[in-house]
Amino acid sequence: MSVDKVIIRTFLSTLAAIALLFGIMLLALVAFFPSTMMELTYNLGMDASSIRYAERAYDWHKDEYFIVHAMETAIGMKDTEKIEECGERFIADEKFDEYCAAQNKRLPEGVELTYEQYVYGQVCVAKYENGDKVGAVARAFELTVGFPQNNAVVAVLYTAIADGDTTTIQWIREKMNGLNPQTFSASEKAYFDEVFALTNG
Repeated sequence: MSVDKVIIRTFLSTLAAIALLFGIMLLALVAFFPSTMMELTYNLGMDASSIRYAERAYDWHKDEYFIVHAMETAIGMKDTEKIEECGERFIADEKFDEYCAAQNKRLPEGVELTYEQYVYGQVCVAKYENGDKVGAVARAFELTVGFPQNNAVVAVLYTAIADGDTTTIQWIREKMNGLNPQTFSASEKAYFDEVFALTNG
């Protein structure tokens, strides 16, 4: 056998060994390190895969960071099914209130939308767009303590108005009728009255 053939054969064997080791490493990452794969796929622009790995990492570690990553990535993709699914899992997490409180402290001065309302708004609009309009309205009113700016109710109402969905608008009107604006702050009452007027069509 010539020297050239020996060199080529050695090179190909080495290349095959490297490819095999790379494949084993990749399989190990997929099977045992979903959080690493979550970051890797996200950085490569593979958002749908990143969501799947984030959900798997959340199942393993029960760290809200992973389900928030999945939800926020889904929001960026406008994937309403995943927004609703991951958002609902995040809301159900025992550290939801604690995480939202930490996020609220990071908000720039003057921002009136709390992180809780942001999450509920995204979930409720996704629920609406996925066809569960009754559930969207009911979910939106769950977080209504007072009537803060840009709350989830308003998010669903604006979506319904944009769709010309008079049925949902009427449901929201009926729910708003069940609230007591006299218990709101002056600014919340003014905002409530402004939003309620929109339900008149």
